[in-house]
Amino acid sequence: MVGTILSNFWAALFAFSIYFFSTYPFINAVNILFNASVIAIIVFFVTFIIRAIIAFVMETPVVSREIIGSSNVVGHSQTPSSEEMAKVIKSMLNEDE
Repeated sequence: MVGTILSNFWAALFAFSIYFFSTYPFINAVNILFNASVIAIIVFFVTFIIRAIIAFVMETPVVSREIIGSSNVVGHSQTPSSEEMAKVIKSMLNEDE
């Protein structure tokens, strides 16, 4: 998973603070603390879900189109030669840079 649980706590603290300081003079103290706590708990779990989605996207493998395309050519052998594999690997390394 991306990040740590500490990032969840920071997001919850930030949400609590924003809500608390934006509503402080307008609502009584008990409602402010209760509502700010509920908002902090919600943001804590939403941050957890966002971290899980980011981790899922980052860990999903990307299939190279060149490998798929080279195996579909008519008259081409099923196993790519070492030269073709070297070209594919070089192109993948160049894409990362």
